[in-house]
Amino acid sequence: MKQTIISLLLLLSNILYGQDFKIITIDPYLSFQNYEHFKRLTLSSPDSYVEHIKDIEFQWGYTYKLKVKQTKLNSMLSDGTEFKYSLGKIISKTKVPDSTQFKLFLDGNRYYYKVDSSEQESNKTFHKIDDSTFVYLDEVEIEVPSTLIVEMKNIMEGKTSKMGTFIYVTEKRNRIRLIKL
Repeated sequence: MKQTIISLLLLLSNILYGQDFKIITIDPYLSFQNYEHFKRLTLSSPDSYVEHIKDIEFQWGYTYKLKVKQTKLNSMLSDGTEFKYSLGKIISKTKVPDSTQFKLFLDGNRYYYKVDSSEQESNKTFHKIDDSTFVYLDEVEIEVPSTLIVEMKNIMEGKTSKMGTFIYVTEKRNRIRLIKL
């Protein structure tokens, strides 16, 4: 009886405060998103509109099944976001084969508008690690084969943007390898 009352109180609290628990899947890669004034990488889910989950440490190359707390916001954000999510529990974290291919859009400019010289550095989405490895949007390292370096430099300089095909790199936590542009 006591357990039933506690369960009912928790359910009532969740209803009153717009909170709900959901089980969702997170893809093993982040997605490129055109946000309000800039571009960013967000979580990708085949069964939810979630873009960010508080307290999750995402790792490229792993599919996650999560229990998340979904809380309805008091008012919708300008980008259409209605809910915020926080991690309840990791149900599973499964490594996908490194040979699994996925697509990611590459764009050398963070902002939609032309920036003045004082903002030029913050507008760059790529930062060089070495001659063939770059950090993209401060989220993931990209290895670029020598056959694609010239095309990649055009993307990095903001002259063009393209969809790339990638695979995962086992030895590094958040590193992917470009295989096709």
